[in-house]
Amino acid sequence: MKSSIMSLAVTRQHRVAAYAVAGFILCVVLATLPVAALAEPHIAAFLPLFAMAVFATEGLTAYLLWTQFVITRGPFLAALAGAYAYTSVTVAIQLLVFPGVFSASGLLGTGAQGAVWIWAFWHCGSPLLILAALFVRRRFPVPVAQAKTRLVGLILVGGPVCLSLFLCSLAIHGEALLPKLMDAQTYQRLMYSPSGRGIAIVSAFTLIYLVVTTRLRTLLDLWLGVALFAGLGDIVVTLVANSRYSMGWYLARLESVLASSTVLGVLIWEISHLYRELHAANARLSEYASRDGLTGIFNRRYFEERYPASLAAANAEQRTLSILMVDIDHFKRFNDTLGHLRGDECLVAVAGALQASLRRGADFVARFGGEEFVVVLPDCELEMAARLAETLHAAVARLAVAAPFTDAGSVSVSIGVATFYPGAPIPAAELLAQADAALYRAKEAGRNRVTAWQGAALTLRSVHAH
Repeated sequence: MKSSIMSLAVTRQHRVAAYAVAGFILCVVLATLPVAALAEPHIAAFLPLFAMAVFATEGLTAYLLWTQFVITRGPFLAALAGAYAYTSVTVAIQLLVFPGVFSASGLLGTGAQGAVWIWAFWHCGSPLLILAALFVRRRFPVPVAQAKTRLVGLILVGGPVCLSLFLCSLAIHGEALLPKLMDAQTYQRLMYSPSGRGIAIVSAFTLIYLVVTTRLRTLLDLWLGVALFAGLGDIVVTLVANSRYSMGWYLARLESVLASSTVLGVLIWEISHLYRELHAANARLSEYASRDGLTGIFNRRYFEERYPASLAAANAEQRTLSILMVDIDHFKRFNDTLGHLRGDECLVAVAGALQASLRRGADFVARFGGEEFVVVLPDCELEMAARLAETLHAAVARLAVAAPFTDAGSVSVSIGVATFYPGAPIPAAELLAQADAALYRAKEAGRNRVTAWQGAALTLRSVHAH
């Protein structure tokens, strides 16, 4: 079972889905560019909804990547979590200072350039931190030591968060130190400034570096590439739009939401995938723990868990339940004469014959111990149970496993039958004791036969003389 998203290989279906999303993003960007500068109505609720969506998706992505790091101790995951934490903090601060959201000029005492510079720091810092995470993966490919996990996590996640706080503080209070990017509601200066072009170049370089160095071999790499492509589309459309509340500005914000939610979506899918694998592995482990190692049928532990529950259900539903105790005749002598290896082969053959003779889904056979088996038959009266016991007896006889020291010349079994009837509840141990007493009577009577317990008496059902 794979333990990390970094281990999940990309399938053809994954690539088709990712390329389809990337193609859709490209079509939207190309269709938007000619009309990006068209002015649109000012929708007051749009920006808070957009910012909270990005804040929540980026923050949740950072958390899920962090949990993967804690489990696998892969430093790349911590560095990537730091990149997403950086964006989450930055977009939350931008929402606070954005003019017209909480106040006309924005909170925290920002100037006219604060919000756009925070946008610039967001869209430049995020791909740079992803690029740094890729370098971390190449430089430190092995998990960090358990003792250093917290320290590495603090540096790789706490560092980007502190960087976000510093840069946002610079944008808010250091306006005089930064170039002017806006005039009123337009930021045409940004498009032609080294800052704007630099942001686009950094984003494009990070995307190209990811594709070249990873070949998008893993699921995380593939969808991280889609996220970077969506982020690049956001930058290009924003620069072309030139002003707030234009068509390009609105669509660029939607591109940001898509970029922030892409990796989150694949993380959620991966967690669901791993949960399904874990559930299947637990089911296999439980099945393995309940099976006898030699014969492959259920073991005594399973019987001791399932049998009392089946008896209680029969009592509650006012139904009968029968139990068969099966013992291989002269098995000790078989082992002593032919060897334990042949004895194991005999046990496997008899267990297979008993299992193959059960037709109903609720019936089951378990190895009780040594050469003894127990068969539980819910909703089965004594007559039916006795007939089935004779069927099992005959199935073993048809195996014709050679036992030259016996009168029959082949391996045979003795079977004891007992039945629970509703209205006269008895403990599970007592019903089992009745079947065991019937088996003892069959062996006393000469073995190779079926004996049923009925009331206080033992009834001989069939005798096979050879």
